[in-house]
Amino acid sequence: MGRPRSRRVDRTAKPRGAIDGPTLARMLEGASDALSAQAAAINAINVFPVPDGDTGTNMSLTLAPAAAAASAAATATEAAHHAAREALMSAKGNSGVILSQILSGMARALDGIEAADARAIAQALAAGREQAYAAVSEPREGTILTCITDAARAAGEHAADSPDAMLAAVVDAARASVARTPDLLPVLREAGVVDSGAQGLLVAFEGMLRGLRGESAPRTGDGLGRIDAGWLAATQRAHGVAEEGFCTEFVVSGDALDVDALRREVRALGTSALVVAGEGLARVHVHTRQPEAALARGRAHGAVSHEKVDDMRAQVARVRAAAPGRAPAMVAVVAVAAGDGFADVFRSIGAAATVAGGQTMNPSAGAIAEAVRAVAARDVIVLPGNRNVVMAAEQAAAAAGDARVHVVPAVSAPQEVAALVAFNPEEALDPNLAAMREAITRVRTAEVTRAVRDTRAGSLAVREGQWIALVDHELTVAADALADAALEAVRQMAAGREDSFVTLYWGAGEDEAGACALAAIVHAECGCEVEVVRGGQPHYPYVIGCE
Repeated sequence: MGRPRSRRVDRTAKPRGAIDGPTLARMLEGASDALSAQAAAINAINVFPVPDGDTGTNMSLTLAPAAAAASAAATATEAAHHAAREALMSAKGNSGVILSQILSGMARALDGIEAADARAIAQALAAGREQAYAAVSEPREGTILTCITDAARAAGEHAADSPDAMLAAVVDAARASVARTPDLLPVLREAGVVDSGAQGLLVAFEGMLRGLRGESAPRTGDGLGRIDAGWLAATQRAHGVAEEGFCTEFVVSGDALDVDALRREVRALGTSALVVAGEGLARVHVHTRQPEAALARGRAHGAVSHEKVDDMRAQVARVRAAAPGRAPAMVAVVAVAAGDGFADVFRSIGAAATVAGGQTMNPSAGAIAEAVRAVAARDVIVLPGNRNVVMAAEQAAAAAGDARVHVVPAVSAPQEVAALVAFNPEEALDPNLAAMREAITRVRTAEVTRAVRDTRAGSLAVREGQWIALVDHELTVAADALADAALEAVRQMAAGREDSFVTLYWGAGEDEAGACALAAIVHAECGCEVEVVRGGQPHYPYVIGCE
């Protein structure tokens, strides 16, 4: 017999029905669309580990940027790694962090694979399951962890099928897993709901299957029930988590992160602690009464970004207000947010809902009306955040159902922040409107960006490519350096004002280190107190508020 001939494997060939980069990106987009459509329904059943009504929102905000990051990938490897990294950066809440770890484990298993067959996807789900469990210090069954376990098992049993048939089996297994979560977690059985994180993962799998098949997601979420108002206090006692404290999240980056040490330090500060790492980053989530101490521990290990601190007492109060048997909230606020950082800020200081919008991406009256209806308040105050959105906000009143809409003309994000700080949910409508309208008059705003063409504003000549600043919507600054433009804008806003307080909101493409360096320059040159906050806004590296 002759020597066996070696078989050369063509890794560029796509097996029939296999999932390449564009296909995986389409599946992730389908999952993202499904979660977005059902976020409110998932929020309404969230009772574990804290009944804060944000699981669906957190999973949606985690997956949306991950899906976008995968959109330009040519191979399954590229799509999976792009999505995993962005999910880690964008993860929100317990559920979002765990979801990011499922994606991270999948990316690890798909490394080097250009087009994945059902077996490869099954192995990826198994790796995602393994990494998700490893991320949680005290895994609990009856949660998203149980759902990924059952889904991965079903994938393995159908690994010889086509990807479509295998994923259909995964959806069936996830659905059955969600249905039995109340049998595994007493707090769910007592509340009469399924686990919200497991339900969110089921929705994501359903969306992936639709994406694989080229089908669109449902426009609205399924009715999944809602937490009973009278049961909430007993719920908290049942699982021993107090509502006091802050849900604190951030990302730490550095060349030599000691993740184990950071994990130990964070766990000592509170509960629901998750510290997960990948590619020089660590994502931190913890429920603590000492959010600044948690952030300080992060800064001791590296550069901190993507900060998010939510008052859990306020979150639980919003869940109580929305529960059946309760009267609708008297007054609520809907804010248009020009960036995910601003959306986080607005929600953390009292907005019941946010609508994505801003310069070049103005939301429709219908989108604003949908948010107004969702908050279920008798009177809803809308903060448009941009002069171009004021009319749409006013038009939303016609489609807002029984709610009465009141527009407070905050036409910049810093004005929205001031209005929300002045808002008191315990007060009646008229005092709130008066306080919020007065608050926005004390705030000046600058928006710093690049000139896209030569222009002139009065005596100010601007060259294409220069840094410019619009102070209270008027072009008044042009400079060759970003810091010079921002500094001059602050000088103009602070002129004639004593004890000015300045907030630098850094946008997409910037980072906390650069913002802190700019803040130091502004403080040294102008003598102002300066705070640095992530806005995440496009087009404008910095939006600056001065009051």
